[in-house]
Amino acid sequence: MKRIHIVGAGPRTGTTLMAEMAIACFEIDLYTEHEDNIYTLPSRPAEIFLTKKPRDVLLVGPMLWTMPNLYVIYMLRDPRDSITSKHRKDPQRYWAGLRYWKTYTVYGEKLQNHPRFITIRYEDLVTNPDEVQAKLMAKMPFLEKRAPFSRYHEVAKPSNDSLKALGNLRPIGPASVGKWRKHLPRVAGQLKKHGSIAEDLIKYGYEKDASWLKELENVTPDLNESHWPEYFTDKELNYRMRGKYIFPILIKMGLMPIFNKLRGRKN
Repeated sequence: MKRIHIVGAGPRTGTTLMAEMAIACFEIDLYTEHEDNIYTLPSRPAEIFLTKKPRDVLLVGPMLWTMPNLYVIYMLRDPRDSITSKHRKDPQRYWAGLRYWKTYTVYGEKLQNHPRFITIRYEDLVTNPDEVQAKLMAKMPFLEKRAPFSRYHEVAKPSNDSLKALGNLRPIGPASVGKWRKHLPRVAGQLKKHGSIAEDLIKYGYEKDASWLKELENVTPDLNESHWPEYFTDKELNYRMRGKYIFPILIKMGLMPIFNKLRGRKN
């Protein structure tokens, strides 16, 4: 069985969109409804099992080295657009701050040279969806196309939770790219709280230089809290990375079903 797991450089990076496009447009015979972590075991035999959880970028390194059938799709998005995005579960507040970009991209960067760690830019996905689909098929030759990514909205049947994250089911397009310019106080506030991202934007190809910062001159920072807390605590990070090294060994040895049974959890 091939396993595909989708992670991201934070929330609102396109992981739900990527998952729904893959499920709708590739022959994938087993997937979970919305989000499940990398340690989730398949509920039945299958040829391809797809799951997604953005924060698992913290965990997938050891899994890639111990599971030769695992392929990880890493969604990367301009952090300015991510931090100015909202979610239907809390439409009055911005969903998540720069703490994710500052933390998760460190782990994503370490895996860039792994052949089964596939980085997809959100901007490429919504601008040239069929080219991204071709790239995924080249990286994962076992994938069979059912429909082009550019027509995913015609065949997709997302769950209610996925629809809340997506907003609605609509044709793919780049309308959300660069929307941060309509939320300059939010961007200024996040930079004030979390520090500069100017070098990162150049490194990841989102800017050629730091001249974009001029757009924030004389802008009053919006320092309101995001839906999710603004900072990671050591306790929270340790919790998110629990089992990082022991679980891959258990899975490799085929002991996860026994472990889950002892914990009273379904596989």
